[in-house]
Amino acid sequence: MSVGRATAAFVSRRRRAFGLAALLATLLAAACTSLLVPRTVDVPQARLQELIARHFPVNKRLFDAIDVSVDSPRLTLQPQSNRVAVELALNVGNESVVKSSTAGTLLVSEGLRFEPSDNTVRLVDVRVERFAIEGLAGNWQRQLDRLGKPLAKALLDDQVLYALRPKDIAGLEGRGVRPGALRVTESGITITLLPIDR
Repeated sequence: MSVGRATAAFVSRRRRAFGLAALLATLLAAACTSLLVPRTVDVPQARLQELIARHFPVNKRLFDAIDVSVDSPRLTLQPQSNRVAVELALNVGNESVVKSSTAGTLLVSEGLRFEPSDNTVRLVDVRVERFAIEGLAGNWQRQLDRLGKPLAKALLDDQVLYALRPKDIAGLEGRGVRPGALRVTESGITITLLPIDR
């Protein structure tokens, strides 16, 4: 091979090597940048339990005759349906309906949504799974069943479950992301972060 051809081949290989190195450097920089930007915000079940417990106890009067105290919320996760469930302890008392104070339970399930106006995670689509009070006559229990959904909605519908702090939002926006879809997992909820449209 002539000296000229050898030199040209060497220069060509060197250019390809530099081009490959530049490409790798670009890819590495992009990967490092993506690693620095979080993709999700995770809220553990224990934190969710703590937050929802702050809204109780609640006292309600039903039918202008039954006093109901609602307390001791217990939150469970339903990742298969992307919902959470809250079981509440009820205490009912009224001498004209039951002879003494009696207990019951209210079990509801809810979906979740992110409200961007105040950066909160809220409970939505409340469904009554079980509503039972011991010691009520059948006709009173049937009336109570009809009131189950309104009571559950009054207690939990659109209730704030979690709120991102202003400094959290500012930090996310500074990294070019914003809260998006919510997902219930085996251990809590995950808020997916999406790129901000510029």
